[in-house]
Amino acid sequence: MPKLYIGEALALLGKTLPFIWVRLGSYALLGLGLLVYFGVLGGIAWLLGQLWAPLGFIFFLVTVGGAFAVVRWASRYYFYLLRAAHTAVMTEFIVHGRGPDGGQLQYGRKAVTERFRDTSVMFAVDVLVEGAVKAFVRTFVRIASILPIPGTRGFGRLLERVALMSTTYVDEAILSRAYKEREQNVWKVAYDGVILYAQAWQPILTNAVVLVLISYVEFVLLLLILGLPALALAAVAPALSVPLGVFVVVGAWMIKLAVADAFSLAATLIAYHRGTEGMVPNPEWKAKLEGVSDRFQELGRKAAEGVQRRAGPVPGMAATERERDAPEAPDAPRAPGGPESPPTPEPPAPPSSPPVPDTPEGPRQPPTPDAPEGPQQPPAPERPEGPGAPPPGTPRDPRSDA
Repeated sequence: MPKLYIGEALALLGKTLPFIWVRLGSYALLGLGLLVYFGVLGGIAWLLGQLWAPLGFIFFLVTVGGAFAVVRWASRYYFYLLRAAHTAVMTEFIVHGRGPDGGQLQYGRKAVTERFRDTSVMFAVDVLVEGAVKAFVRTFVRIASILPIPGTRGFGRLLERVALMSTTYVDEAILSRAYKEREQNVWKVAYDGVILYAQAWQPILTNAVVLVLISYVEFVLLLLILGLPALALAAVAPALSVPLGVFVVVGAWMIKLAVADAFSLAATLIAYHRGTEGMVPNPEWKAKLEGVSDRFQELGRKAAEGVQRRAGPVPGMAATERERDAPEAPDAPRAPGGPESPPTPEPPAPPSSPPVPDTPEGPRQPPTPDAPEGPQQPPAPERPEGPGAPPPGTPRDPRSDA
């Protein structure tokens, strides 16, 4: 049986009491809103049930489903950020042994915004991490073989579902590495965090599964604690039995979300950081995870893009080579800018070099008189000693030679 870190988790909750009070207050407001919601829509369901009982029952079921949707929406857009800030502060206590300087609420909010910049980035990272962790659990984990519970193999599928449910705490633990490493590339931190989780999964996941089971027990205990007084009141005032029942269920649910889930998260954070302390990502597990999870591959691509964006010199190397070649291209036209006025750079050298190869090519042709006349029209007056060159018909006349 792995260590559950129950004592350390309770102590950690005591050190982060500001967040516990905020969580309790926020969930109390949410619970009050749900009571009003059930009061209004439950009354409508009762009226519809007076007209036709099945219609009232169907409307009540829709009301319950709507309550779950409201809680899910609030959890995604408010409580998720609150939990992330709480995670940042708990990570400070776990890793450094002391709390942040200043107020915990301000530090938690600042840590989340500095690491993730935008809530959409945090949601995107969480989705990819959750998909990678669940793919790992489905492929490599058999909960029935690691929990020393008699008859475990008989409900192994149920335990594996519980294991998948417990990955929500594991996701938060992996993302907490962003606060530990002080790293801005959260994609890379999460990518390495998933690999480290795969290397040390057994104590972390077993801890999370046991905590989920404990949280169900805590919910039942909360129902009993709140339900016994409600039953006493319902015995005195039977008309209040339905509102009291709703109050008991909603109240127990809110307390579980505010305190019990925070306790499970704290214990999972401790288990993760203790289990992966001093470890480095193993390339073998990286290859295994890439083979079973598309989301892990996507997480790796995002991490690589983040590294490239931060490491500006990598693409700059090619740019430097282009810049090194670029000056030669502009200089080439500027150098020939002199040749536009041929006499300026070196007028004699260019003309002298081309005729030299041209003159030997001329005598290769059989018509000897025609070859020199073509290319050397300007030097023709300079050679008067060739008597036959100026008048072409004169050497053919023998009388003129005498």
